[in-house]
Amino acid sequence: MTIVRLGYVAMSMELDNASPSQTMTFTQFKKIDDREATIRKLERIALSNLHNTLRLLKYNVASDIHFYRLTSRLIPLANHEELLKWNYIKPLIEPLREIGDFAKKHKIRVDFHPDHFVLKNSKEKHILKNSISTLKLHYLLLKAMGIDPTHRCVMHVGGNYKETELSLERFVDNWMDVPKRIQTWFI
Repeated sequence: MTIVRLGYVAMSMELDNASPSQTMTFTQFKKIDDREATIRKLERIALSNLHNTLRLLKYNVASDIHFYRLTSRLIPLANHEELLKWNYIKPLIEPLREIGDFAKKHKIRVDFHPDHFVLKNSKEKHILKNSISTLKLHYLLLKAMGIDPTHRCVMHVGGNYKETELSLERFVDNWMDVPKRIQTWFI
C-alpha cells in the first residue's frame, strides 16, 4: 500500500509573519564594520527563521499536515566562502534540536530540496564546489536537528545545457566528488 503524505515547501500562506527565509546578503554583511556584531545579526536572523519553522510545524500538526520541506535559507550566509570559520551550529543548537524533536514527536517528515543554483552537473567548477558546500550545510543542519539524514534530500539533476547525454555523464562524474556520507541522504 502506498502512503501519500501531502505537504509544502517552506512557506505558508495561512500564517502571518512566519517566513523561515529571512536573509542578509553578503553586500549587507560587508557594510557593517564590526564583524562580531554582524555575525550576531546573522544569528538573530537564523534564530527568527528557526522560530518561524517551528511555528510552521506546529501549524502543520494542527492542520494534519505531515510533510514539510525545509528552506535552504534557514541560516543566511552559512556556507559563504568568507564565513567558513563561522560555527553557526553552536549558537543555534537548541532551536535546531527543538525542531527535530517536534518533527519526530509528531511524525512530520522534514527534508530539503536545494535551491535551483545547486547543480551537480554544472560545467563550472565553482558552481560544483558551491553545490557540494550547500549539500553539506543541509546535511549538518539535519544532523544538528537529530534527524537521520538518510533519504532526506530531493535534488534535480540540473540543466542539460542542450546536451542531455553529456550533462548526465557530468552528473555521474561530479557525483564522485560528493562525500559518501552525504550521498546516502538523497532520494
